[in-house]
Amino acid sequence: MTHKQQILNTLQKETAICKRLFSMIPVEMYSYSPYTGMRTTLELLQYLSWNAVSCVENFVETDPEKQKGNYIRNRDHGISMKAEEFPERMDEQMLRINSLLQNITDDELLSREVTLPWNEPMILGQALIETAVKWLAGYKMQLFLYMKINGMDIDTGDCWIASE
Repeated sequence: MTHKQQILNTLQKETAICKRLFSMIPVEMYSYSPYTGMRTTLELLQYLSWNAVSCVENFVETDPEKQKGNYIRNRDHGISMKAEEFPERMDEQMLRINSLLQNITDDELLSREVTLPWNEPMILGQALIETAVKWLAGYKMQLFLYMKINGMDIDTGDCWIASE
């Protein structure tokens, strides 16, 4: 298995878990926020629907103006998402990530330098883990915690184990 395939498999697993967690959320929880200034559940779902692909897209695109335009397009697309569109948007995100990485080789993952959103240079493979992979996992965990705080009957396995 290639390094690229390992990253894609991990992103796919995180996507599947996010979709399963979503399927358990009652509609009345969409407006829940644990504290003023924190994302609501719907805003969290919206962010999950685009944050990973936006990073991948900007690592593949090298023109700063195009990167900015891509970010704005992705953000706006996420903000427009209705809750019921979440599973479809997560699938769309994974299709776009697969397409973006289609022509990236393992050699490039291990040698091509990119710049993280906070202007830190990093090798592409590590950058994908530091952003797309960690952000899907981290915000998935936040979603899980919102669910636990709201008294939902879920356990640690629901957050980490992909099951159909």
